[in-house]
Amino acid sequence: MRKIVIDIYGADAGALVVVNGVIKAIKEGIDFFPVMVGEKALIDGLMAENGIENDRYEVVDTDKFITTHDPANCIFGGCDDTSMAMGFERLKSDDECCAMLSAGNTGALLVGSICRLGLVSGVRFPALGSAMPCLKDRLICLVDCGSNTDCTASDLERYAVMGNIFSKAFCCIENPRVGLMSVGREKEKGSKLIYEAFEKISALPINFIGNLEGSDVVSGYADVIVSDGFSGNVLLKCTEAVGKAAMDVVKEVACDNPEIVAKINEELFKRFDLNSQGAAVFLGPKKTVVKMHGCANEDTAVASIKQIIKLEDGDFCNQMAQAFTK
Repeated sequence: MRKIVIDIYGADAGALVVVNGVIKAIKEGIDFFPVMVGEKALIDGLMAENGIENDRYEVVDTDKFITTHDPANCIFGGCDDTSMAMGFERLKSDDECCAMLSAGNTGALLVGSICRLGLVSGVRFPALGSAMPCLKDRLICLVDCGSNTDCTASDLERYAVMGNIFSKAFCCIENPRVGLMSVGREKEKGSKLIYEAFEKISALPINFIGNLEGSDVVSGYADVIVSDGFSGNVLLKCTEAVGKAAMDVVKEVACDNPEIVAKINEELFKRFDLNSQGAAVFLGPKKTVVKMHGCANEDTAVASIKQIIKLEDGDFCNQMAQAFTK
């Protein structure tokens, strides 16, 4: 049974949704052991109310946490008693803990991954990887979706390697098609950064299919999209927004046929609802660190726990370490 460290703070709706998500995952029979970092009285009370024995989980007690308004560098020091810092300490020191899940401050989680946990040798800076929906009920791995907004060509080269491993582990694709985000498929299209990255990625031992453009994102043209964090974040949030807008259009057009509206919106919701897709994964730390959206709910926690287990089953961290050792 895998131990997963879970920081219960950071969600917009409060700590209850994260703890209730853990409870829901346990009741669904998911094979994991939660090490929850947060107020012990709160956690124990909710667990007891739901009939979960105290040998089925562990608590690292603290009622202090890093807020969304705190600077990212606060994780360096002076906050050792906060849930995020204590979570990293447990993750690093306990060989049985395979991953950490948090909805907390993204910047602090990023810095903590570097300074409190440590990176795989050869990784300069973590990237954020996210699984995006596309046609034919498939997922595309987007790297980077917001971690590093000022990339070099070498960063994009590393992201191609990371995305390739992420897609293999999470989407179970044996030979992922890796594409570089640009303004056209032609090799000559794009900025100087994209042109330099194209040359570097072309030399990698991966299935690089060249540049791709915006219209390729949800078509399934590629399995992995490599992008700088600025463009990737815009792309991710735009895709999420389009899914929600599509649901509103269906309601407007077919408002006199509620059965059709319900059926279509159910499918759109399944594919575009960010809370049911899991969370973003930091690519590069020595152990898996997963960042839930601030608007996380119970289903987000459940999906993220399943996501972590799937990555572990795919030998994600070991594959990452081996790739950068080579």
